[in-house]
Amino acid sequence: MDQSERVLVKYPLFKTAVARIQTCFDSHSATVEPDCCPIVGESGSGKTTIISYFESLHPRIDHKWGLEVPVLVAKVPARPTVKSFAETLLYQLGDPLWSRGNTVSKSIRLRELLKHCRVRLLALDEFQHFVDVRQANIPNDVADWLKEQVEETRLAIVVLGLQRCLEVLRQNEQLRRRFGATLRAGAFRWELKDDRTSYRAFLRAVEQQLPEYEMPSLSDIAMAFRMHYASYGLIGYTMKIIRGATRIARFHPKREITLRTLSQSFAEHVWSERLDDPNPFAESFDCAKPPLLRLPSANVGEATAVRLRGPRRLDLHA
Repeated sequence: MDQSERVLVKYPLFKTAVARIQTCFDSHSATVEPDCCPIVGESGSGKTTIISYFESLHPRIDHKWGLEVPVLVAKVPARPTVKSFAETLLYQLGDPLWSRGNTVSKSIRLRELLKHCRVRLLALDEFQHFVDVRQANIPNDVADWLKEQVEETRLAIVVLGLQRCLEVLRQNEQLRRRFGATLRAGAFRWELKDDRTSYRAFLRAVEQQLPEYEMPSLSDIAMAFRMHYASYGLIGYTMKIIRGATRIARFHPKREITLRTLSQSFAEHVWSERLDDPNPFAESFDCAKPPLLRLPSANVGEATAVRLRGPRRLDLHA
């Protein structure tokens, strides 16, 4: 595996999120009603990376008596039903008969497995799948079923998804009362000095974890702006561009990453989603006068247009 695939930067929001999830995890045996937390943000904001890292801190253990699963991570199936949701969780717990039986038998088997495997935290990724945007409704029977399972097994829950997943909690009072304040994992905003500083620090940390590659300073103000414009300031897109560039540079004698390498990586991995935007790593891209950028929205079919003010040509310490 290339080193770029192992890059992990624990930026401030990352640390905050991991600490919040740990609090939920610890509450499993400490309170009558364990803590639950929603984490929302745009696609590519790092939510899945955060929960995957937390899962790695509490790995599965194969005991003589069976498998212990301290953290159960599962993706909510598209347009979930009680049947598909139960099957997803049973499969993730390793039940060889996950597709067998009716809904009642699956629910009973799931509760027994959750207890037997000593699951303390249930993390549900892509929780926005509960919201059917085409029919503008929420399968409350599935939400009620979920509530019953976690109450029976006294699980802490973390749900992760787009902004619209909060509608599930708004419309289901019994489920909502179990959840604390929402943690928002969004894009770094270039126009905010603190966000801009944090994003450049993130790029610097990534660069430090890739010492075998020759590359321009990613945290340089002009380069950081190009990277931010290319990625919307989202962690997922940023790393997609950088990892793509390292795969290209791997075949270079000096493993050199240049502006041209980044341009190629952007074209291959991101540009297909942004055909109306210029390639910010092209020589012709003017950082001082960047074109209008349409940020991805958490709502399907919508986007927000913003004008990013690029760095002044001589302002190298912004």
